[in-house]
Amino acid sequence: MQLQMLLSKPQPNEMEIVVADPSGPIWAVESFDRTRHERTHFDCGVPVLNEWLLTKVSQFEKKDLARTYVLVQNGNVVVKGYYALSNHTVIYDALPDDQAKGLPRIDVPVVLIGRLAVDLSAQGQGMGEFLLIDALRRAEYLADRIGIRAVEVDAINETARKFYKKYGFLSLKDDPRHLFLPMQVIRKLQLPPL
Repeated sequence: MQLQMLLSKPQPNEMEIVVADPSGPIWAVESFDRTRHERTHFDCGVPVLNEWLLTKVSQFEKKDLARTYVLVQNGNVVVKGYYALSNHTVIYDALPDDQAKGLPRIDVPVVLIGRLAVDLSAQGQGMGEFLLIDALRRAEYLADRIGIRAVEVDAINETARKFYKKYGFLSLKDDPRHLFLPMQVIRKLQLPPL
């Protein structure tokens, strides 16, 4: 399936990527809105990720612990995927030697993708990659305004670890599932700006 990327402007100050497959639905990534988005039947096959979206996302939003972005079909409010972003740090000693070279011995500022999941009904259509690219675009936008060295993830399982490794994420020294992608690599992707 060949996907075309289009840009639409849902709000005056925020650009949004929309993926269109001429033979199928149009997908959009939107900021989570608990009063608007339907998430009660979301099932990605990983209970802890389902439960977080159902019971914790609103608390994280309200307490400014994370911002969540949801995947929906254009004109629909049913959540088919999501990811959550927050700021975080990686301890200096966890960095691979080549990444630590030349840096001060401080905790390194990063954007954490705390969760990323796609509903079973939308899996196998490239929606995980679509969400990841959108998350990287947002991280790059932030990195142009504040100091951010990389994007970090804690892969929930081996399948997730392989997914992130496929996109160039590197393992940190403390755990093979603790991964990061340097901002310099993200910038080279020349993703469409927000």
